[in-house]
Amino acid sequence: MGITLFKDIDYGYIPPTPVTPYLSSDEFSSLSQARDIIFKYSKEFGYPISYIQEQDGQLIQNIVPVNKTEYQQISTSSKTELALHTETAFHPYKPDYVLLFCLRGDPSAITTYANFFDILKQLDESVINILKKKCFTTGIDISFRSNGELDQQIYLSIIDEVGSLLSFTYDEALIDGVNGESRNALHLTKLAIQNCTQEIVLATGDLLVIDNKKTIHGRKPFQPRYNGTDRWVQRVLVKKEIPPSNQINGHIITTRFGV
Repeated sequence: MGITLFKDIDYGYIPPTPVTPYLSSDEFSSLSQARDIIFKYSKEFGYPISYIQEQDGQLIQNIVPVNKTEYQQISTSSKTELALHTETAFHPYKPDYVLLFCLRGDPSAITTYANFFDILKQLDESVINILKKKCFTTGIDISFRSNGELDQQIYLSIIDEVGSLLSFTYDEALIDGVNGESRNALHLTKLAIQNCTQEIVLATGDLLVIDNKKTIHGRKPFQPRYNGTDRWVQRVLVKKEIPPSNQINGHIITTRFGV
């Protein structure tokens, strides 16, 4: 299916939802049980990693609604739909898995997802062959350009084929085709994705594991309150294999973009 859901996890004490992804020392120390849980699960799938450009390289990223990003295509948005995407689609060392641990749920915040193999069944072979070509571009996520870095156009294929293994890379908000043929293939892919999109609501104590090479994910808009009761999800990114030593420092991937 491309996702695995663990339910009713005992997460311990949870303080009020912060208004930024950056926790105070008291908030951080009070989450020791939740922190141990998400690390335990993440290490079953590979190596927890982070990126130097996102939340200062924090290994556990706090996904909470932030006032100034309400309408942006970024994880801390709320009042706009977060388009279906592969996590860090543009990155040569994108995660293999995305773990989302719900510390405080909101029934109106609906997670969306679509599985690659369901999408594939709806596409003609001619379209699939175009998707395997490196004739698409994507920009760099806003979260990687928070210090004024320039955007870039990264060339990629939507379907990668290594031996008999296929993987899917997609970002509805950023990917485009370079010519008429690729743009038409992209349009047909979007239609297939619409037919395959499913929904799930993360409740408090749920942990969702997304196979980032097989499943794209997003989120429906919801209304934040900014009163300590908002949705709070902690995210950990996992790779099966560590990137080359010149691209990582400890757990932080240091690959640069837009410099």
